[in-house]
Amino acid sequence: MNDFINKLNKFEEGCAAFALIGIAFLTFVETVLRYTISYTFPWFGEVANYTIIFSTYLGAAIGVKYGTHFSMEALTEYCPDKISHLLKTAAYFISAVMAVFFVYYGFKHILTLKSFGVKSPAMQLPMFIPYIPIPLFSITMAFRFFTLSYRHFNGFLRGEPFERVRKK
Repeated sequence: MNDFINKLNKFEEGCAAFALIGIAFLTFVETVLRYTISYTFPWFGEVANYTIIFSTYLGAAIGVKYGTHFSMEALTEYCPDKISHLLKTAAYFISAVMAVFFVYYGFKHILTLKSFGVKSPAMQLPMFIPYIPIPLFSITMAFRFFTLSYRHFNGFLRGEPFERVRKK
C-alpha cells in the first residue's frame, strides 16, 4: 500500500509541476506574440484556463497530503489527546464524505455535459473533458482524508499523544 501511495505522490507532484510549467510557458509565448507581432492563437486562452482548472484540483489533492488546507486548530490545541484525536477523526471523515460528494456530482456533471455534446469554441474540445479533474482528484482527496481519519482514530484507540501545532 505504501508503494502505491508513493507512486501516487510522485505522479501527482510531477503532473502539478508539468501543468504549472505549461501554464507559464503558454502565457509567456502568448504575451510575447501579442506584443511583438500583434497576434495570438485563439486556443492559448482555453488551454491555459483548462490547465488552471486541472492544477487547482490537483493542488487541492496534494494539499491534503501536506496538511495545508484551512482548518481550525484552537479546539484541538487545548483539548486532551483523546478528544483531539476524536475531533480530527470527525473533521477528516466529514471532509472525506464531502470529497465523495464532489466525485459523485462531478461525474454526474460530466455525463450531463457529454450528453449535450457541447464543444469549446476555439479547440472544439468536448466540454466534459476539462471537468474530468474535479471528480478524478476528488477521489484522491477522499482517499487521503479517509486515511487521515483512520490514523487519528487509531491514535485515539491506542492512546497515542496528539501532535500539537508548533508555533515558531
